[in-house]
Amino acid sequence: MLDYLSCEPLHRAVKRLGRQELLRRLHAVQALSAVRGLRFLAGHNKPQTIELALVPWILSPAQVKFFHGAARLMVEALARLPALYARDPAIRRILPLTAAQASWILLAGQRHSRPLALLGRLDSNATFSHARWRETFQMLEPNTVGVGGIHYAPAAASIVLDVLGDAFERAFPGRRVVPMPDPRDLLLDELVSVSRRLGRRLRGVALIENTDFTTGTDEFESLARYFAGRGLKAVVADPRALRVGRRGLVANGQPVDLLYRDCELNEFLDMERHGRRLAALRQAIREGRLISGLLWEFDQKSCWEIFTDPTHARYFTTQQRWFFRRHLPWTRLVRQTQASDPSGARVALASYIRRHKNRLVLKPNTLYGGQGVVVGDCVLQSVWERTLNKALGGRSRYVVQERARIATERFPRLNGGSVCDVQRRVVSGFFVNSTGVGLIGRFSEDPVVNVSRGGGLLSALMLT
Repeated sequence: MLDYLSCEPLHRAVKRLGRQELLRRLHAVQALSAVRGLRFLAGHNKPQTIELALVPWILSPAQVKFFHGAARLMVEALARLPALYARDPAIRRILPLTAAQASWILLAGQRHSRPLALLGRLDSNATFSHARWRETFQMLEPNTVGVGGIHYAPAAASIVLDVLGDAFERAFPGRRVVPMPDPRDLLLDELVSVSRRLGRRLRGVALIENTDFTTGTDEFESLARYFAGRGLKAVVADPRALRVGRRGLVANGQPVDLLYRDCELNEFLDMERHGRRLAALRQAIREGRLISGLLWEFDQKSCWEIFTDPTHARYFTTQQRWFFRRHLPWTRLVRQTQASDPSGARVALASYIRRHKNRLVLKPNTLYGGQGVVVGDCVLQSVWERTLNKALGGRSRYVVQERARIATERFPRLNGGSVCDVQRRVVSGFFVNSTGVGLIGRFSEDPVVNVSRGGGLLSALMLT
């Protein structure tokens, strides 16, 4: 089985197009990105087209198989956290929940059982066109709630396949280049599976999002249209618009069987603090009709401490422990405590963070979109100290993480009316459910590689 694909044949095929033809194709990518919904709400609901790199990642069958296995190992480990939280006070200190958060999680009536279903994304520094791809990658953090990129990934793949189809034929004669598994289908598989377990026929789904937010990714309307094309009625609704009618759960006047959420638990709490009743949502949670379920709120970035601290190794399989040692960066919840450093030595954690700024990153424990991330060697000591003191104050929970190596890749890009070659930092996000794995890449000049911070997308394809 082919282990990996060098990017050189594709880069040569793209260069042979010539500058004028390359310019035309870059404009085609830009136009198709706008048409096919690669858009981001930059502020006050103003849509902005996300930049898509012309040259994609292409994975070998061996890589797809390997990363599917890696993602499943991580999901199985994450699924253990609710039960560990119940039995071990040390785990509860690493995965802090307020009383209000805990009361919502108890609604499921299965406090410490396995979560019902999941579509998650595991963010990584993986790159694919070199012989050491297995050795060098690290999983950076989990994201099992409000997963971004579900629509962007297949849309990006379709654009690049349409624009570069002839180049793929020249670069890989006799082979087919096809999209990675579609995360929309991975989600649909989970919806169908949950509906069957509940003894229901899946007729309608509500995609629930907080309409107070006017910036960020903008995928739910496109996802609803995709589901409709697959014969599943779908409606985009705010959780405050859910009702319980005579025929059951209703969203925007339409009967629905399941909910897929883009909202985190803290958003539900905030809605209730502002006087909004969420009785229909609470009932759906009690009935197991919310995906991803509330037990996935244990996917805080600090769970990497549980996986990377030998103190907790007994809770995981030999295979999981091997994976954690090789492919997870050292991570700790920031607090005044003694902890093991990356070498295993016991240290005062706060002092260690102060002294080793240039090899560390501070991240808010539960925020997303790159919000609040501080990369030590990119800021002054005063900024580092201020962020650390904020974290130690306890009102804003942070993790500290050993900085992973973020690779760079080169690709052609529009620059006004001409073409230029640029080099950008790249990261990868693996979509995973119980049966498959998908992939989307992101690129940026910024050390924090995220679309919400001005980054772009890299499509992911595979060779068959």
